[in-house]
Amino acid sequence: MPFVRKWEGGEVYFPTEKQWTNRGVQWNTYKQLAPKILGIQNPTVEGLRSMTESQGDKFVEYFWNKATNNNTIKNQAAANAFFEMLWGGGKSGIKWIQRKIGVFADGSVGPKTVAAANKFDPKTLLNQVLERFNYLAKANPSKYGQFIKGWTNRFNDLYAKSKVYFTENDLIKEVVEDKKKSKWWLLLIAAGGGYLIYKKIK
Repeated sequence: MPFVRKWEGGEVYFPTEKQWTNRGVQWNTYKQLAPKILGIQNPTVEGLRSMTESQGDKFVEYFWNKATNNNTIKNQAAANAFFEMLWGGGKSGIKWIQRKIGVFADGSVGPKTVAAANKFDPKTLLNQVLERFNYLAKANPSKYGQFIKGWTNRFNDLYAKSKVYFTENDLIKEVVEDKKKSKWWLLLIAAGGGYLIYKKIK
């Protein structure tokens, strides 16, 4: 929740989409879901523009549960990837990541998608967010090119916050990459792995 609040600003009108957005919620989304999420039976643009933080949080929670099938994706970094895909890309974002993990791309996160996601490398899933950002910016630069810098900054922040949830092998790779495959760091990693094996045998 704090991450979304940080990166989603206040009310903004996007001419390319011809609609208002507030706290990351577009007018089309607000109009469709405000009755269900907020109990507002006749949504208005003015209601969206004056939406409170607590109301915005309810949309975040709704999309989080949709993206993770009610929080059943086990790894936090993987769950973050699915949420970003749905929050920023709707069903097409989910279809993108479903194709990556080899399940039927219907844009809906069900038990089969969750089962595949739970077996997949969370770092790879998270990197799909940036891959899709770059794809959109290159495929339609007039519409999305203006957003790529902000999208990349947002992704870098999410990546940094998600690294703690990578698998052990991913963390070792991160150290190697950060230290440019320094011999000393490789020796430390090898020693650490040897110690873990020793402890397990003991």
